[in-house]
Amino acid sequence: MTDKGLDYAESQLGVHSVYDEVLAKRKELDDCLTALSEKRDQRRDIETKIETRQTELTSDEYGKHPDMTVSGMDRHLKLAFSEDADLIDLRKQIKEITNEVEGLEYDRSITETDIKIGIARLHELGGYLQYLAAIKASKSRST
Repeated sequence: MTDKGLDYAESQLGVHSVYDEVLAKRKELDDCLTALSEKRDQRRDIETKIETRQTELTSDEYGKHPDMTVSGMDRHLKLAFSEDADLIDLRKQIKEITNEVEGLEYDRSITETDIKIGIARLHELGGYLQYLAAIKASKSRST
């Protein structure tokens, strides 16, 4: 390509700027996926803490009320779980992390779409540049 052709490809078509944008989006996607993984790990940790706390409460309540019927204990445990300050706090944390995970999943989806659009644009530009090269080659054969 001549300097004129390179200038056209760069300034008018933005070949490298599209490529650079796709690379930046790939980095953004990597950062998003890393954050998503960390949030999912945090959610699993909190879920484990909830299970552990429920087990502790169950054990304590069975010890306090050994003569209670099974159905009575089930009702009592539901109330104990809903009123326990630690469980309330852990459930609040789960809700916050779940909201963050959903936000990150949306960001991931948008970034993946942006990458696909950029790749499509690069394919389009490649075809257009091949077309221009074919025209130039046919003109040079004609003269």
